[in-house]
Amino acid sequence: MDYSYIVPPIVGAIIGYSTNWIAVKMMFRPRKAIKIGKFILPFTPGIIPKNRENIASTIASAISKHLLTEEDLRNTLLSEDMKNKIIASIELALTDNQQRLGSVLEKQIGKENLLSLSISVSKKVSSAIYKTITEKRIGDILVNEIEQVVNEKVGKSIFSIFGAQKIVSSMKQSIQLKVDEYIENSGESVINEMVESEINNLLNKNVSEVIRPNKEFYDAILKVYEQIVINKLPIVLSKINIQKIIEDKINSMNMIELENLILNVMKKELNAIINLGAIIGFVLGMINLLF
Repeated sequence: MDYSYIVPPIVGAIIGYSTNWIAVKMMFRPRKAIKIGKFILPFTPGIIPKNRENIASTIASAISKHLLTEEDLRNTLLSEDMKNKIIASIELALTDNQQRLGSVLEKQIGKENLLSLSISVSKKVSSAIYKTITEKRIGDILVNEIEQVVNEKVGKSIFSIFGAQKIVSSMKQSIQLKVDEYIENSGESVINEMVESEINNLLNKNVSEVIRPNKEFYDAILKVYEQIVINKLPIVLSKINIQKIIEDKINSMNMIELENLILNVMKKELNAIINLGAIIGFVLGMINLLF
């Protein structure tokens, strides 16, 4: 049997496959330079190990300038899908949260800070209420309301004969002074005790009891979120060098990890190059038979 027509294409295919397989392997191997004395063997290390820093810089630059731009990040963070995920997360957290509000805040800011915060809030709220009460002159308002009620109740009744209205009017100044004196001497401490009691009651309630979200609540949360993204994202990105982070990450990987990463991305393409070498070698072997 004459094999002269079969051998050249098969040999061509083997040579084409082998050369491309070696070329692909030389992209990654050897991982280190091979030295013979002071002489470095050509093509060592492989293409990727030898140009690792340039490759890392190029990939990092491409990602930071074209894939992770400020506009792309902003659009992603402000997308309806992201907003829906935020709302869903809040709903789940609030619905299933049976922890005390105080316990949750303690975990976030610490027990001492929570105590300091509750005292500070209590004092500020109490002071604001006390200031409002003293400015409004509650004594005047109270006696005027009493006088109005008495006048409405007595009217032309038999009690008017006994001068009930005059008695109340004569007592106005005394009542007013007593009320104002009590507010001045004890009002702030009484108000503070009441506010502290309400704050403690609030902290002892479950989160799900305290916060009952509705559409307005979620709209407010999303509005704050949008403002943070719009106003703070440029500042954050200006302080974070995304290109350097990616570049450092690639350079910190050992060559085995980097090789596996590239192969996972380009395995089909590299195999296609190897197989293409076999096809081209086979075709060239067939063409060789014609001459």
